[in-house]
Amino acid sequence: MNDITKTAHNATGLEGVVKIDELPWIDIGVGDNAIKVLRVCPETQQHTILIKAPAGQVNQRHIHSGPADFYVIEGEIEYRGGTIKKGDWAYEAAGSLHEATSHPKDTLYLANIYGPVVFLKEDDSVDFILDWRSYRDMDAAAREAAAE
Repeated sequence: MNDITKTAHNATGLEGVVKIDELPWIDIGVGDNAIKVLRVCPETQQHTILIKAPAGQVNQRHIHSGPADFYVIEGEIEYRGGTIKKGDWAYEAAGSLHEATSHPKDTLYLANIYGPVVFLKEDDSVDFILDWRSYRDMDAAAREAAAE
C-alpha cells in the first residue's frame, strides 16, 4: 500500500474485516456529526462511512457530485426526499442538491458516497468540499492522535 492510500485498517482494500468498535469517532466539522471511516477508494472516489448525528443536528445545504446511498441503523433523517427511518435505505443520484437535512432523533447511518460532497453557503457559493482524501486524512489524524 502506498502513502497516498494507506490507513491503519487498510480502508482501501476490497476484502477484509473492519472492526468498527475499534475505530475512533471523528469530528468532521459539520455540526456535531461524527464519523468512522470504513473504506476509501482513490480509483472510484468512493468512500464508506458510518455517521452519528445527534437529535436536532441540521446539516447545511450540499450537493452530491456523485451518487450516494444511505442505510439508517438507528433514528431518522428528514430531507427533501422525505423521512428515512430505522431500517430504510435511500439512494441519491449524482448532482442531487440537499437542502437542510435534519436529524430529529439521535441517528446512526451507513453511507456509501461516490464522489465529493460540496457544502454550500447561504449565497450558494462553495463553503467546503469533503472527498475521499478528506476522509482518509481525517482517519489518519484521528488514529495518530489515539496512538499518542
